[in-house]
Amino acid sequence: MAIDITAVREKDEVWLITLNVREGVYKKEGYSVRVIDVPLAADTMSRESQEQHMKTFVLEQVTAHMRRGSLPPTGMQIDGRKVWNPNASTVS
Repeated sequence: MAIDITAVREKDEVWLITLNVREGVYKKEGYSVRVIDVPLAADTMSRESQEQHMKTFVLEQVTAHMRRGSLPPTGMQIDGRKVWNPNASTVS
C-alpha cells in the first residue's frame, strides 16, 4: 500500500491533511482529508507529537475506508472528536 502524507495543517478545531494515494484502483495525488471537531490536545503533548498522532489516525481511517471500497473521489471528512484517544475508532 502506498499512502504518503504530503502536508499537515491545523486551524482551530480542523486539521487538513494532504495525501498521495496509490493503491489498487486508487490513484490520487493531493487527496484532501479534513479532520473536524478535533478537541485540544493535552498540554503535555508537543506539536510534533500531535502531528504524528494525527498522521497515524488519518492513515488508519483512510485505509479502513479503502478496504470497504468507499474512498470518496475528491476528498473526505473525518470526525476528530476521538483523535487523541488511541483506543477509539471513528470508522463506521
